[in-house]
Amino acid sequence: RGRGRERERERERQAEGLLVDSIRPRLLSFDRRVSLTSSVARRAIMIAGGSVKVPAARVGSQGIAGRRGVSVRARASAVRAAVERPPKVVLDELPIVYAYDHCPYCVRVRLGLGLKNVKHEVVFMANDDVKKPTGLIGKKIAPIFEIPDEKLIMGESMDIVKKIDAEEKYGSTGFFAGATDRKDIKAWMKSVKDLLRLLHRPRYMSASLPEFQQRDSRDYFVGGHPVPPYDKPEWKAEEFGQEAREEADAAAMAKTPELLPELNAALVELEKLIYSDSSCSEVGLGLDDIDLWSRLRSVTLVEGAEFQPKTLAYLNNLSEAGDVPLYFGMKC
Repeated sequence: RGRGRERERERERQAEGLLVDSIRPRLLSFDRRVSLTSSVARRAIMIAGGSVKVPAARVGSQGIAGRRGVSVRARASAVRAAVERPPKVVLDELPIVYAYDHCPYCVRVRLGLGLKNVKHEVVFMANDDVKKPTGLIGKKIAPIFEIPDEKLIMGESMDIVKKIDAEEKYGSTGFFAGATDRKDIKAWMKSVKDLLRLLHRPRYMSASLPEFQQRDSRDYFVGGHPVPPYDKPEWKAEEFGQEAREEADAAAMAKTPELLPELNAALVELEKLIYSDSSCSEVGLGLDDIDLWSRLRSVTLVEGAEFQPKTLAYLNNLSEAGDVPLYFGMKC
């Protein structure tokens, strides 16, 4: 037993030189629920005996003291989250979100409900299913929000988020700060629009997302979502053809190595725009985050994306508080 303790202490001593950035992908694959704050990102961590352990004496932006060797999984349940959730709201009839997992507008609604801790159902529709959304709201769109006790069905993601933040049945009102019209963040999003389409769209087909479980669903998506430099009319033209679309998707995926430097440079710039690891704007957690986080989530699907410490903490903290998983475990 004494030799076992000595071996454990030796492993801990050897781990002091490891930086969290060097093994972040392994950490996230062990437990996506761990919130990596900027202070944790500067500390050394270790992987030992199939669990993740933290040798540092202090962990997290809250400055909570901890013992050397306590597992991150245990620490995550004991330490107050960077983004606190309000008391759970459980209605007699749960609201329902009809969604596609990859869709940032659908993620807005899921994140808003999750951050407010409103229990709800999520129904992932097949991407080629036209009948269900049309039957609910008259056309093929997502998200769709159904409120059974009101016999109400809504579209428009931000209208849904504003509704659940304005009515007492969904908990305390005014939970989210209003939108601040961050022109710098909007400019950043515009600057990476084509880049992210090249990186995201072929990866949606490679990841095992619920809306793309069948070939018909994947074909439907590819048929309607061009990758640059093609525009939609050219892409959807019958003479262009599905084979050419699939070849263009494959070519976009193959360009990843030459696109990664541009992506990672953009992520460095994004780090300067995010206010803290719990909100992107100085006003605090709000509608700015509902929009930005929902768009950034898909970037976690890209193997080789190098998130800066504050951005990574921001992604993980809101994922934990909003109960919406990131894609680190399936990146490609």
